[in-house]
Amino acid sequence: MWTKRANILHFLVRDARQVLNSNAKMAIMPQSRKIPQVLLLIETSRAYGRGLIEGITRYAEENGPWSLFFEERGLTDPLPRWFHDWRGNGIISHCAHKHIIDKLLATRLPVVELLYSNPDFEGGLVRPDDDAVARLAADHFFDCGLRHYAYFCTDRVYCFEVRRQAFERILRERGHPCHHFDFTPRSKSSGRKRLQIEDAGIIRWLRRLPKPCGVFCATDFYAMRLASACRICGIVVPDQIAVLGVDNDSVFCGVCFPRLSSIDLGSARIGYEAAAMLDRMMAGNPPPEGGTCVEPLQLVTRESTDILAIDDADIAKAVRMIREQACQHLRVAQVAEVLGLSCRVFEQRFQRVLHRSPKDELRRVQMERAKLLLATTNMAVAQVAKKSGFTSLEYFTRAFRRHTGMTARTYRKERRMTGGITPPQ
Repeated sequence: MWTKRANILHFLVRDARQVLNSNAKMAIMPQSRKIPQVLLLIETSRAYGRGLIEGITRYAEENGPWSLFFEERGLTDPLPRWFHDWRGNGIISHCAHKHIIDKLLATRLPVVELLYSNPDFEGGLVRPDDDAVARLAADHFFDCGLRHYAYFCTDRVYCFEVRRQAFERILRERGHPCHHFDFTPRSKSSGRKRLQIEDAGIIRWLRRLPKPCGVFCATDFYAMRLASACRICGIVVPDQIAVLGVDNDSVFCGVCFPRLSSIDLGSARIGYEAAAMLDRMMAGNPPPEGGTCVEPLQLVTRESTDILAIDDADIAKAVRMIREQACQHLRVAQVAEVLGLSCRVFEQRFQRVLHRSPKDELRRVQMERAKLLLATTNMAVAQVAKKSGFTSLEYFTRAFRRHTGMTARTYRKERRMTGGITPPQ
């Protein structure tokens, strides 16, 4: 999709329908219409940034044509040398530096920002719904049976602070404290020396944490760094520290040992919504006040949080059995039989340990499977119901509406690239 040139990757995205039906399109679209020139200042070094570009490109294909200008760049790179000579119609940026944001706003062009989410920002904002992200993380740690929690990030970037505050607030509402990494070296060392000092601080912090503990990290990069620190100081992941990241970057999650569990923000959907907002702004409409939040796509579980911190061995075995076989028409009575317990005793012990019934856990696992299939496949709803362990479509339809407050088709529509949008909190 991308063609490289020496310094600038510049390509024209054409609507396929325009190419196939040029005569009809010419009759509808005035000859004088100008193609918008849009600058993308988005890093290409990580999967999240490339997902943003994918979503923007898809919007341009469906609603364009747009002429998109961008070059390969990292998250902290300066503005391109050719920026001051560029003349266009709008900018989409994923930037962490205020001085760069100020230069973008100084162009007087419509600007949609995807990272620097300061509430005083004068352009359009599109960002992940950090309340929903934090709730996914807290729920996952609760489901693992963990009772100690922490948040890890070594940088005080505004958006990561918002994520930390959301996680701490949700835990506080449930009656649990949250530890967080807050280390400032005494010396003003720079480069490798500063990194060594910071690593030593991370190890000291890890050793002080109560265990077992679930640590929610701002991104997969920080999760990978934390897992590495655990390895260095002999802390076992996930038995002592369960590590959860954000972005679901396949490279970071795959090279880490053990492999990282991570929350997939659905960056393509975020990019799509950003392009839609910029399109409205280029047409003269103001951006929504406070910006737009996009719900995360899913939490992908891997070995870094594969722990059940439950003292009752029978209930731990039951939870594993339910999570592995819930979508294979498993019944509560079958689980009780495997444990050698009566249904009543099993249900009482399960409720006492996890504060929900085994039937609730069974239904929760089935619903998570159904939601994932609806969001990521084109399976018919009847097939989704069957794959999720429901014996009839009618029963699935009622249960899904009761669980989510919407029909399966509405859920699928909202979770596709153009959906999943919620008002900012």
